[in-house]
Amino acid sequence: MTKQTRTKEKRKKFNIPPERKVASVRVDHDKKQIVFITKDMIKNQLHRDGPKIRRTFDVLAKPHISACSELFGEAVGLIVRHLPRLDDEDYKATVSRLLNSAANTYLASIEVARHGYRRQYGMLARSFIETIATVIAIAIEPDALERFHAGKLQSTKCVGWAKGVVAPLGMYYGMLSKQFVHIGPAHAAFEPIAPYSAEDEALAFIISSMRGNAWLLYLAAELVAHDEIGSARYWKALGGGAVSYDPSEKEREWMADFLVTPD
Repeated sequence: MTKQTRTKEKRKKFNIPPERKVASVRVDHDKKQIVFITKDMIKNQLHRDGPKIRRTFDVLAKPHISACSELFGEAVGLIVRHLPRLDDEDYKATVSRLLNSAANTYLASIEVARHGYRRQYGMLARSFIETIATVIAIAIEPDALERFHAGKLQSTKCVGWAKGVVAPLGMYYGMLSKQFVHIGPAHAAFEPIAPYSAEDEALAFIISSMRGNAWLLYLAAELVAHDEIGSARYWKALGGGAVSYDPSEKEREWMADFLVTPD
């Protein structure tokens, strides 16, 4: 056995990386450990650790992903009606592009969650809600579209208008802002990027939020397209372009089953 071979075996036995890969070394005297920080952490996270975490999410969230995917597809079916008019700044074309952006943010939030980034999921969920609120505000406020294209429509103010239509939206947005976006004590917690388990409280929140956000995407898309479809599930036309939120009893039963809360 050569000296080089013996060195490799010792490194493997004690989990010591090659010197060329070591970025720094720290000795933990309390735990009697040597901690190596390597130069390939990003690569390992992307190609080694990330896929392992992703698989645990996919197994545990599989039925919820299927349920959300079905509703997401129905929402996108409404969104694409006016999406090709890319240079048009009228109401339907504008909000269709906003809803498409919201749909992309929704998908991005799930990808972030799949790879173990629990708090970062909440940041994207908040961005999604802000976009949905902007769509609702443009739909109900007479001068909102003009102000939007002039760059004078404050998206955070839209939340105030939107919660008048969808009451829980304001409280949900506030929670996401406080717990995930605005830096506070929670952000100083040690939150390792780890695989999911059935008892993971963060996973329960993500699943609940993911289902609720899919529903909000459909709700906003149907609000925009209510006058173009035969029978809206949630919106009743009142005449003169006005609508009211009016789901049937059957629809409310479906909502009670679809919209779950964290255990």
